Amino acid sequence: MQSPMKLWRKKPSEEDYYKDVNNIYPLLNVEPIEMEFGYSLIPLVDDAGGGKLINRIVIFRRQYAQDMGFVIPSIRLRDSASLNPNQYSIKIKGEVIASGEILVDYYLAIEPSDPAGEIDGIDTIEPAYGIPSRWILPENKELAEIYGYTVIDPLSVMLTHMSEMVSRHSYELLSRAEVLQLIDNMKGSIPELVEEAFPNIISYSSFQKILSNLLKEGVPIKDLVTIIETIVDSASSTKDLDIITENIRVALKRTITRKFCEGGQMKVITLDAELEKIIVSSMAKSEHGVYLSLSPDVLQKVLLQVAENIKKFNDISLKPVILTSHVVRVYFYRLIEQFYPNVSVISFNEIANNVQIQSIGNIVL
Repeated sequence: MQSPMKLWRKKPSEEDYYKDVNNIYPLLNVEPIEMEFGYSLIPLVDDAGGGKLINRIVIFRRQYAQDMGFVIPSIRLRDSASLNPNQYSIKIKGEVIASGEILVDYYLAIEPSDPAGEIDGIDTIEPAYGIPSRWILPENKELAEIYGYTVIDPLSVMLTHMSEMVSRHSYELLSRAEVLQLIDNMKGSIPELVEEAFPNIISYSSFQKILSNLLKEGVPIKDLVTIIETIVDSASSTKDLDIITENIRVALKRTITRKFCEGGQMKVITLDAELEKIIVSSMAKSEHGVYLSLSPDVLQKVLLQVAENIKKFNDISLKPVILTSHVVRVYFYRLIEQFYPNVSVISFNEIANNVQIQSIGNIVL
């Protein structure tokens, strides 16, 4: 009897594998969102080993879709030998936008403005919002909470950082394909409005730009009916996408108010009337649209004033909001957003009538 012969095929070398040009093309793919981890953080990620990051990401994506009206792409998770063991990085379209370090056997304690006591730990900076904090041992967790510290587990620290970064960059993730999907979804409920608007009144690319403008400033795009109706109404008087976007923001005033209102009150920083006049007089137009031609001296003074005033929001744990007139809002936002991306700028026209406005600071020259 002849013994069976086991067939064995040699695995091709990397050099041989890439001789086939079809095997090179997958290397060109860029993931919309990626998170990379050092080996010490793998237990937080590994689903089979009890890691809960994937479940928490699923919950975040669902909640973000419900809140903002946009389904963010899947997040690719992978380990990386190039990172330190406790380090992670967050990438958008292949480029690192943020990174942090996690001590998996510790808790992060964020110190209050007036702690009742001192807790031993390793000083650090909370990665999502840049708040001075410290890593503390698990046995000190209860005492830290008694002293008024906010104590966060390592997984939540990392997830908060990831969700904040993805939310901040969501406007970059809104692809043309996703916009077409949103429009197709609308055809089932309001086909007449969709047919009226696209592509005769507004092109798909312009609609994508408007939605990106809204997402960039944290304005939900869930109410597409109001957004499209406002575009149609505005089209008779202007083709300027900035003006159309501002009109949409006014139409969504209840949504914007809800984001920044607490207990019927909205705490804001205001602009001095004279400063607004200077801003209006500095508006200049180019082929790319309107921009502010403020002198370097005035710009520096404004930025210093903004820096001083937004510190007041740290004490009350609220996101900084600057209130302006409708005319200068978008231009003032663009003036400061590269320096203070966490600051929201809204206009009086975007606040619902039943809200009490409380100014806690004023920007003057």
